[in-house]
Amino acid sequence: MNSSSMLRAVAARTAAGAAIAAIAASVLALPAHAAPATVLADGAALVGTVQPDGSFTTTVDAPAGSTVKFKLDGTYLGQDRTAPYSWPVTTGAGKHKLNARWETPAGRQEATVSFSVAAAAQPVKPAKPVVSTPAPKPAKPVVSTPAPKPAKPVVSTPAPKPATPAPKPAPAAPAGVVQVSTAAALKSALASARPGQVIELRDGRYIGAFTASASGTAAAPITLRGSRNAVLSTGSTASGYGLHVTGSNWRITGISVASSAKGIVLDGSKHTVISGVDVGTIGAEAVHFRSGSADGAIVDSSIHDTGLKQPEYGEGVYLGSAKSNWTAGAPDRSDRITVRGNRITNTSAEGVDIKEGTTGGVIAGNVFTNSGMSGANYADSWIDVKGNGYRIEGNSGLGTRLDAFQVHSVLAGWGTGNVFRGNTVQGGVPGYEVWVQSASLNTTIACASSGAARGLSNIACR
Repeated sequence: MNSSSMLRAVAARTAAGAAIAAIAASVLALPAHAAPATVLADGAALVGTVQPDGSFTTTVDAPAGSTVKFKLDGTYLGQDRTAPYSWPVTTGAGKHKLNARWETPAGRQEATVSFSVAAAAQPVKPAKPVVSTPAPKPAKPVVSTPAPKPAKPVVSTPAPKPATPAPKPAPAAPAGVVQVSTAAALKSALASARPGQVIELRDGRYIGAFTASASGTAAAPITLRGSRNAVLSTGSTASGYGLHVTGSNWRITGISVASSAKGIVLDGSKHTVISGVDVGTIGAEAVHFRSGSADGAIVDSSIHDTGLKQPEYGEGVYLGSAKSNWTAGAPDRSDRITVRGNRITNTSAEGVDIKEGTTGGVIAGNVFTNSGMSGANYADSWIDVKGNGYRIEGNSGLGTRLDAFQVHSVLAGWGTGNVFRGNTVQGGVPGYEVWVQSASLNTTIACASSGAARGLSNIACR
C-alpha cells in the first residue's frame, strides 16, 4: 500500500481523519492564487488607458455561471448573467473608475480599474476681420434758403387696412440621410439620431461599441442601413455587442454584424424591425430580443456560426430571458416577435430559443441547417419553445442533435397553447419532428408525414 492509500484508509476510519479530509477538500476547491480578472474595453485592456471617447463595451472574464454587476464611478450600471459578461459604458471626459463584482464559491470577487476619457477638442472660432472705416467727409457749407411756402391744408385720409398676417411656417421636412464612413461618425450619428432620420453606412469595417439609444415613432422610424459589406464589430468574439439597440421604432437593414461576443442585442426596444442583415462569427447568441423588447421582427436575414466562445449560449435568435434572469420575479415580456424567412445555419445552441414569460410570436418560413448541434446545456433542436401561444409554421431544414422542435414547461403555466403546422424535415433529425414534454400543454400539431427518424411527434396530432 502506498502512502496516499494509507492516508485515505486512516481518514476513512477515524473522525479526525474525516475532518482533515473535509478541510483538505475545501482548500483544494479554492482557486490558488487566481490571476486577477481582466477588464476590457472593446476587446483591449482598459486599466490605465486614455479612451478616445466615452462610449465602449466593457467585458470581464468572470467564471461561467456568475452574475456580474457593473458600476461606473460608484453608480450601478446593470448586471449580466450570460458569459461572456459585458455591459455598454457611456461617460464624459475625465478620470473614471469601473468596478465589476461577482460571487464564486470562494466568496465575492471583484475587479476595479481606473481609466480616463480624453476631452473633446474645442473648435476655435475665427477672429472677426478688422474693418477700417473711412474718415468722415467734411461738412458742406451752410447755404441760406428762402422761407418755405405755407403748408397746404391737411386733408384727413382713411386709415389703412391692417396688413394680412404672415403665413405660418410649413412643417419641417423629415430628417434627411446621414452618410457615415468611420466608427466615430457612426457613434455620433447614432447619438444624435431623430425620428425619420436615415443613417447610411458606406462599405467598410466599423470597430467599436455602437448603441442605438434614440427612439423613432410609428410614423417616422429611425433607419440604419447599408450593404453586407458594411460590417459592425467589437473586434473580438470574446467582447461586447456588435449593435446594442435600446431605443424603439428602428429599422435596421442590409448590414452585417460579425466578430463580437453577441451580435444584435435589443433591450426595451419596441416596434424594431431587423431585415436583410447578416449576423455571424459570434461568440455567443446572434440576435437577442430581451428586457421587454416587444412587437419586433427579424426577417429575411442570414444568421450563422454562433457560440464560438460559449457553445451553450450560441442561439441564433433568442426571445426573452430565462426565469433565473427575470427582474424582481417579473417575466421578460418580449412578446409578439416575428422570426420569418431567415436562413439559420451552424448554431451551436438552438436556432430559435423561445423563453418562458413570452407570448404570441410567429416563427415561419425559416430554413435551419445544423442548428442545435452542440448538446451543451441541452441545445439539441432547431427550436425550443417555452413560451405560450406561438405559431411555428412553414419552417424546413436538416441536421440537428435530436429533435427538430421541442416544447418544454420549465415553469407552471408556460409552454402552453403552441401550434405547429406545415413544417418539413429534410433529414438529419434522429429524434421526433415535434417532441412535447406533456400532452397537457395543449400543443396543436397538424397531422402530416415527417422526415424525422422517430416520426412526427411523441403526442397525438390533430
